Amino acid sequence: MRSPVDKPSTWLAQLLDVRALGSVLGRSGSERAAAYGRTAGDAYDPKASDAARASTYPPPYPDSWYVLARSEEVGSRPLEVEALGRRFVVFRSDVDGRVAVLDADCPHLGASLGGGTVRDGCIQCPFHQWRFRPDGTVAAVPYRDRVPSSVRTRSWVVEEAYGSVFVYFSSADAERGRAPEPPYRLPRYPEIDDGRFVYRGSYDPRVVRMHLLEFAENSADFRHFAPLHGEMFIPWTSMRVPGITVVHEASWEPDPREPHVAWFRDRAHLEILGREVPRSGADAAIEFVGPGGVVVFTFDVPDFGGAIMFQSHTPLGPMAQQVRFTWFAERRMPRLIASYVIGNWISQWREDVPIWERKVYRRKPMLLPSDGPMHQLRRWYSQFYPDGAVDWAA
Repeated sequence: MRSPVDKPSTWLAQLLDVRALGSVLGRSGSERAAAYGRTAGDAYDPKASDAARASTYPPPYPDSWYVLARSEEVGSRPLEVEALGRRFVVFRSDVDGRVAVLDADCPHLGASLGGGTVRDGCIQCPFHQWRFRPDGTVAAVPYRDRVPSSVRTRSWVVEEAYGSVFVYFSSADAERGRAPEPPYRLPRYPEIDDGRFVYRGSYDPRVVRMHLLEFAENSADFRHFAPLHGEMFIPWTSMRVPGITVVHEASWEPDPREPHVAWFRDRAHLEILGREVPRSGADAAIEFVGPGGVVVFTFDVPDFGGAIMFQSHTPLGPMAQQVRFTWFAERRMPRLIASYVIGNWISQWREDVPIWERKVYRRKPMLLPSDGPMHQLRRWYSQFYPDGAVDWAA
């Protein structure tokens, strides 16, 4: 639970308050234009053909861990989630409190288990009151003493960590009618597990109309940093700070020990009126745990300590990503500083959104040597598709 905090009284502190500004970030383009003076053209045009854009990309659901819900959303009632081209039901056992994920469609006659109830550690279908265990087997049928052992629904491998419920998804296994066994598990972060870092906030923006691949490719596209991320913003807003330039030193590489992991690192510092400010530097290490379903940011802020932010992308459709942010920080880091650090990233992230929501995928891009390791990233990314599913032409 978020602990109470006295609201800062200054106008700048109020701008840095995530709770005060979070609602602004979820507004439509025209509403943001009214609030911050930006043109309505910055918003995504809903008349654009997402289907046409989607046809240029690889398949939309690479093998990955994905967030299906926040932990706080999974209570005493089942939660139905439509994502990854299918429907899931997420429920928490009333016996041991563990979370389970099943296919939402009852194998009996197809009713949605999302409209059911949780009873004795099982989920009960609202149609005929069949009960299913977390492993998908039938626990009880109210009008038959002996349950059919051959009937079951698909149970997905699930992990609950750091305020989110994750499921491992593989398109190939899903089409074969079985739940995949994850080739890797989600990493643990001792700083959070042992209480050195504490929960500091979360933010769920609107659905972003983009393919999952775009966020990964963005990290290897070094030449977009200056035009899109070279200006300083007041955190959590689109308000530029005149006279301040952000200089980035970026790198991207696969992890040498864990093939499903890649690292994007960025050392950024400020120039004020053309003069470098050495003590303004901050380091960020971004860990791709898979193709982009789960991305973990580690921030090191001089004099204040560290912070960890989870950014997740859940494909609700081929060109629709539910993006969620959750962050933790050292206990000694003031809430205002933590909000400032995360808000800086959110402001910069929002600059990419209008590009992502309008672009297509170039299978054979016209790259220059200094553009960044795009071909290397695509070779790394290809492991998250079944063999031969994608012609990367790289």
